[in-house]
Amino acid sequence: MPRLKPLSVDEAPEAARPILAAAEARLGRPSVPGGVVARCPVILEAGRGLSAAPGQSGTLPAEMRALVCERVALMVGCLF
Repeated sequence: MPRLKPLSVDEAPEAARPILAAAEARLGRPSVPGGVVARCPVILEAGRGLSAAPGQSGTLPAEMRALVCERVALMVGCLF
Protein backbone atom coordinates (compact mmCIF):
# COMPACT_ATOMS: atom_id res chain seq x y z
CA MET A 1 0.00 0.00 0.00
CA PRO A 2 1.51 3.34 -1.01
CA ARG A 3 2.02 5.97 1.67
CA LEU A 4 0.46 8.58 -0.58
CA LYS A 5 -2.95 8.02 -2.10
CA PRO A 6 -2.58 7.65 -5.87
CA LEU A 7 -4.42 10.34 -7.80
CA SER A 8 -7.03 9.35 -10.33
CA VAL A 9 -7.08 10.93 -13.78
CA ASP A 10 -9.77 13.35 -12.55
CA GLU A 11 -7.82 14.30 -9.40
CA ALA A 12 -4.45 14.76 -11.11
CA PRO A 13 -3.07 18.10 -12.28
CA GLU A 14 -4.06 18.95 -15.85
CA ALA A 15 -0.55 18.25 -17.20
CA ALA A 16 -0.56 14.72 -15.76
CA ARG A 17 -4.00 13.66 -16.99
CA PRO A 18 -3.08 12.54 -20.52
CA ILE A 19 -0.17 10.47 -19.21
CA LEU A 20 -2.31 8.78 -16.56
CA ALA A 21 -5.13 8.16 -19.04
CA ALA A 22 -2.72 6.56 -21.53
CA ALA A 23 -1.21 4.36 -18.81
CA GLU A 24 -4.68 3.29 -17.67
CA ALA A 25 -5.69 2.44 -21.23
CA ARG A 26 -2.49 0.43 -21.73
CA LEU A 27 -2.68 -1.42 -18.39
CA GLY A 28 -6.45 -1.79 -18.22
CA ARG A 29 -6.45 -0.30 -14.71
CA PRO A 30 -5.09 2.81 -12.99
CA SER A 31 -1.34 2.92 -12.49
CA VAL A 32 -0.61 3.17 -8.75
CA PRO A 33 2.98 4.43 -9.18
CA GLY A 34 1.82 6.85 -11.89
CA GLY A 35 -0.97 8.10 -9.65
CA VAL A 36 1.49 8.85 -6.87
CA VAL A 37 4.06 10.54 -9.11
CA ALA A 38 1.29 12.50 -10.87
CA ARG A 39 1.48 14.97 -7.99
CA CYS A 40 4.49 16.36 -9.87
CA PRO A 41 3.78 16.17 -13.63
CA VAL A 42 7.37 17.07 -14.55
CA ILE A 43 8.67 14.01 -12.72
CA LEU A 44 5.87 11.86 -14.17
CA GLU A 45 6.90 12.90 -17.69
CA ALA A 46 10.59 12.30 -16.96
CA GLY A 47 9.83 8.86 -15.56
CA ARG A 48 7.80 7.97 -18.63
CA GLY A 49 10.73 8.95 -20.85
CA LEU A 50 13.16 6.97 -18.75
CA SER A 51 10.92 3.89 -18.85
CA ALA A 52 10.61 4.11 -22.62
CA ALA A 53 14.34 4.58 -23.27
CA PRO A 54 15.40 0.89 -23.30
CA GLY A 55 12.72 0.05 -25.85
CA GLN A 56 13.63 3.00 -28.04
CA SER A 57 17.37 2.41 -27.90
CA GLY A 58 17.19 -0.70 -30.08
CA THR A 59 20.12 -2.26 -28.21
CA LEU A 60 18.19 -5.10 -26.55
CA PRO A 61 15.88 -7.60 -28.22
CA ALA A 62 12.28 -7.46 -26.98
CA GLU A 63 12.61 -10.83 -25.22
CA MET A 64 15.65 -9.64 -23.26
CA ARG A 65 13.90 -6.38 -22.28
CA ALA A 66 10.96 -8.40 -20.95
CA LEU A 67 13.29 -10.61 -18.90
CA VAL A 68 15.14 -7.60 -17.51
CA CYS A 69 11.87 -5.93 -16.54
CA GLU A 70 10.67 -9.07 -14.80
CA ARG A 71 13.94 -9.51 -12.92
CA VAL A 72 14.00 -5.90 -11.75
CA ALA A 73 10.38 -6.17 -10.61
CA LEU A 74 11.25 -9.26 -8.56
CA MET A 75 14.28 -7.51 -7.07
CA VAL A 76 12.20 -4.56 -5.86
CA GLY A 77 9.38 -6.75 -4.59
CA CYS A 78 6.79 -6.02 -7.28
CA LEU A 79 4.55 -9.04 -7.60
CA PHE A 80 2.83 -7.97 -10.81
